Amino acid sequence: MLDLRQTPEYAKYMTYIGWVVEKKGNTYYYIKKIPLLGSVLKIQRPLNISYQYINVLAVKYRVFQVIIEPKNTNQISRITYYGYKQSKSPSLPSKTIHIDLTKSGKQMLKEMHYKTRYNIKLGKRSKVKVKSSKNINLFANFWQECARKQRHMFLPQTREIKEIYNAFEKNADLIFVLHSNELVAGILLLHSNNISYYMYAASNADGKKLYAPTICAWEAIKLARKRGSKIFDFEGIYDERFPLKSWKGFTRFKKSFGGHEVEYPGAFVKFRFPI
Repeated sequence: MLDLRQTPEYAKYMTYIGWVVEKKGNTYYYIKKIPLLGSVLKIQRPLNISYQYINVLAVKYRVFQVIIEPKNTNQISRITYYGYKQSKSPSLPSKTIHIDLTKSGKQMLKEMHYKTRYNIKLGKRSKVKVKSSKNINLFANFWQECARKQRHMFLPQTREIKEIYNAFEKNADLIFVLHSNELVAGILLLHSNNISYYMYAASNADGKKLYAPTICAWEAIKLARKRGSKIFDFEGIYDERFPLKSWKGFTRFKKSFGGHEVEYPGAFVKFRFPI
């Protein structure tokens, strides 16, 4: 299946946040200009890679670093043949959870961890309200505040959240969980090529006490199925090959919904002297 990063909507998002987008065949190439240094070129989960076209872009944009994040292991031998080395820090999640949405809701519930099923029931009793929304500004600010308080993440992300929502337009959904009319949890869900992506999610301390993250994720899964998606992609879990300790907590949460793990090869990098 075509990856999210190789869709017209994602290419539009990349232009919104300042990247130059080039296309050859069915593959998008993303270029970030760095003042004085040159440019970075990245190709993410492509079906096909034109190394000749990479060379053309490298000259055109004075590229000093090329990053390829292959879709599968079949592409690795050719990547390494052209001198690319494995990076220790992929920019895309190298491992994720896929939930099969062709199964019945009853079967999906059965395959969850028993505590997750129980938390869904508890959440429904806690008088929270689930609603769809188009208020991306509220969600972006809420996500940023939760990230700051819970993960000490001060790097601004609100622009990226807003722009990806705007780029995907009708293929983006916001799901809010409210308690006493206050937002306590939310998810930005993206849909593309029969896959729904759990792109951004947040919950505050009150929401976690009310099991709002569990309710919100389950509602997102049901919405993805209603939209006709075949796969629900949790968009990233902890990967022992490229360990990030901060990912372990939400990995337990995502795994509790069942599904199966999917691995990607990570990132491969090549440096060159810009001319």
